[in-house]
This record gives sequence, structure tokens and C-alpha cells, in this order.
Amino acid sequence: MSVETTASRPAGKSAAAAAIGVLTTLVLFVVVILAFVVAPLLLLAAALAVYLVLRPTSESTPTPTAVGVAPTATATHGFGSGVR
Repeated sequence: MSVETTASRPAGKSAAAAAIGVLTTLVLFVVVILAFVVAPLLLLAAALAVYLVLRPTSESTPTPTAVGVAPTATATHGFGSGVR
């Protein structure tokens, strides 16, 4: 009759393998978090660049008027026409 014995638990990772696993997890976590933080900022910067390039440029800019003096040509229609 023979008795076979086995270890109560299988052999685990070495300390170096565990450290590499932890470092890999941390690096992936930082990359994913930065991607979610940086991507919206890059999108907003691209939208601002498109806006600045495509916005209409007026040939003649209106001269500022003094406070309380109505401009000679007033808007009679469109957005903000009733705010006086």
C-alpha cells in the first residue's frame, strides 16, 4: 500500500511575476484613465480650431458706440431685435 501526498495548494507566482503583473495593471489603468480625460480635451480643442478657421470674418467691424447712444442703424428683425 502506498500513500500519495500532494501540496495543499498549487505553486503560485514568483515575486517578480507578481510585481510585473501589478505594474502592468497600473500602467493599463493610467493609460485608460488618461485616454478618457485627454480625449474630450483634444476634441474640444479641435472643435475650437474648426470654429476659429470657419467663422465668418466681417470686412468692416462696427465701431463701438458710447454708452446710452443708440446706433444709427438698428436691427428691426432677427434674434435680439426686441431687446431695447
